[in-house]
Amino acid sequence: MDRSVSNMLHYYRNSLLSLMKNGVIVDSVPQGTRRRLCEHGILRRFGSKFELTELGSELLKVVDASEAKLG
Repeated sequence: MDRSVSNMLHYYRNSLLSLMKNGVIVDSVPQGTRRRLCEHGILRRFGSKFELTELGSELLKVVDASEAKLG
């Protein structure tokens, strides 16, 4: 995973974590970022809705754990 994707995961962590709880991504995550996360296999698009992939869930768990250690 390249550094820019890692930064996106950190920055939009709360919005992406809501997908783990069957939430939806709203406009808090820009369209270009959503597209990029889809390209990297972190999100899957279904029409106008997005789903977090297994890879995305695993990466968010790592990001969430590192955020918990920091703060």
